[in-house]
Amino acid sequence: MASNPKATPIHLLYGTDEDAVKKAAAALLERLKPEDPMNFETIDGRADNVEGVAQSIQKLREAILTLPFFGGGKLVWWKSVNFFDDHGPGRHESVKEALDALLPDLDQVDGTSVTLVITALGLHRGKTFSKALLKRAQAKAYEQPTLRDNSEDSIIFEIERRMKAAGLNPAPDAAERFFLATRLDTALWASEIEKLVIFIGDDKRELTRHDVDNLIGQTREVIIWDFCHAVLAGEAKPAIELLGALLAQEESEVGILMLLAGQVRLAALGAMLRENDLLRLTRRGPASAAEISPAGEAYLPRKKTGEPISAYALGQAAQRSQRRSSLFWFGALRRLYAAQRNMVTGRGDKRGLLELAVLEIVADKRPSYALKES
Repeated sequence: MASNPKATPIHLLYGTDEDAVKKAAAALLERLKPEDPMNFETIDGRADNVEGVAQSIQKLREAILTLPFFGGGKLVWWKSVNFFDDHGPGRHESVKEALDALLPDLDQVDGTSVTLVITALGLHRGKTFSKALLKRAQAKAYEQPTLRDNSEDSIIFEIERRMKAAGLNPAPDAAERFFLATRLDTALWASEIEKLVIFIGDDKRELTRHDVDNLIGQTREVIIWDFCHAVLAGEAKPAIELLGALLAQEESEVGILMLLAGQVRLAALGAMLRENDLLRLTRRGPASAAEISPAGEAYLPRKKTGEPISAYALGQAAQRSQRRSSLFWFGALRRLYAAQRNMVTGRGDKRGLLELAVLEIVADKRPSYALKES
């Protein structure tokens, strides 16, 4: 932000990271607030339809063109605008025309008699109005992290950073556990970190993964993750209990099997790379990772985008499955494919086939070479 924010007539804060936008707006509004609270006006920018957009724009127009009755500078906040992009009401031509018609009124905002703060959930930078607004306003974007632009371990590092900034002392796997439960929902990050701060209190003890589980709860994603990793680690009792929990939630047997097969494929790949000195498991702060040699990268499958699979996911699977050989995991993969074939062709009860396949993998104590002919 500028050193003198009142010198700027219009401030625009936008982006998919709604929590970051809210915090930045709160700080900016505190700096800009007029001496007289009556000179601060908030206009709701959320609209469900074209009519709602028209009403919001009209209220804004009235707010910025009506000067305070008792003089002094006026601050207007157009809050949480949701029609600057091409989703929902923002895709309608009439909305685009109404926004373009607003531009002459925005030129009346001088930063002295009236200052305008706009917060928006998204902004299509190719629109005529958006281009004009960005020229008129001091703007800052707050975008939610994505796995396309950031690796999982970098996102886990960001979660750990936010935890520490809130006064928490996270154990190495607490941030990782938090990521599994909340994924990329930064608004949820903020609310759940606040809960953790209250939960931990003033004793400043270490925040553990169990604290995260107890407070945030076992989401579907976390249960699936724990189930797959219990299978990879050969932990029969938790694997069967977690499988029962997934089935109790009416998860598809075929869907569970395919998710498990994906993790077993990673385990087989990780074991093969490790056995050929092409992969080394490391710990990077709060996350485990796989360091893959240039020669090993040639073996990595590619996503539809052409990018290699996540080294984070590979490292997690390889770490938990490292007590067994690649030969074992290729055999386990054949078992799962056989179970899937029987499921889709109706050869047996789906639940029974899934439970049997899981038990065969976690309870198999034969030497790895014995699986070659199975």
